[in-house]
Amino acid sequence: MNLSAELDRWMDPDTHRLLQRIASEAAERDSRVFLVGGPVRDLILGRSCLDMDVVVQGDAPSIAAAVAAPGEPAPVVHPEFGTATLLSGAARIDLVTARAESYERPGALPAVRPGDIKQDLARRDFTLNAMALELGAGRRGDVLDPHGGRDDLAHGLVRVLHGRSFQDDATRMLRGVRYEQRFGFVFEPRTLDLLLRDRSYLDTISGDRLRHEFERTFEEDEPEGALQRLDALRLLDSTCPGLCFGVEQASAMALARRERLTPSQRRSVCWCVLAWGLDTSGIESLRARLNLRRSVADDIADTVALTQLEPL
Repeated sequence: MNLSAELDRWMDPDTHRLLQRIASEAAERDSRVFLVGGPVRDLILGRSCLDMDVVVQGDAPSIAAAVAAPGEPAPVVHPEFGTATLLSGAARIDLVTARAESYERPGALPAVRPGDIKQDLARRDFTLNAMALELGAGRRGDVLDPHGGRDDLAHGLVRVLHGRSFQDDATRMLRGVRYEQRFGFVFEPRTLDLLLRDRSYLDTISGDRLRHEFERTFEEDEPEGALQRLDALRLLDSTCPGLCFGVEQASAMALARRERLTPSQRRSVCWCVLAWGLDTSGIESLRARLNLRRSVADDIADTVALTQLEPL
């Protein structure tokens, strides 16, 4: 399968030019370079994508440094992680050195080591994010799909790559629900069984990482759908006992989305609506579990007080 023509139509001109520079530099170093993950998924689905992720079988930071043009922002490089971010006009591209990874224990951040593109794809969360598109000349546009992601996209399925996926990183449960709701997909049956089996592994995830996943959910076009699904799967209660999200909360969040809110205000409102069923001790438990800012916890407490006064 080759998507070079579709790729050219899909990309904006700034991104197109920057990817060409990256591919040319990689070719001079005998390195292969791939568009990976979300951009490939969204290209196949015909959806726009703002985040461009590129994997290099080689030294990504040095390639980023070589292609940065005079007058453009210098690349932001993290040599210890083998990553760099490039900006050019409207384009933003994250370059990552291909890597393999392993988990010392459930919930731990992975130990990474240099790898090839197949190893890099094998570490992904779901098959729909485990595809790559070659950018180098000669094979440009060729799709690498070792885990059947394109077939799962066609059938609307969210599928993990292996049976310990949720144990290694339980935040994948929250991301999987986001993909379900964003694309109108469903969990593949075995994946759903694994999720229900491994809900308790949410306890292995730090509060900061869980809070980040919830706030990514709040950024969705219709976050109430994902939150209702999280509630139905008992992932909210597994995160913090007593946390739930019902029909009234969904209606309230839909109303809130019509207001002109800054991103910070929207996050605060979403937290308040999500947590309004908690009592004082539940609010404190949520704050402690997810390391919420005190100002957000105070907003939640005020919201709970208002719901108690509403009948009066």
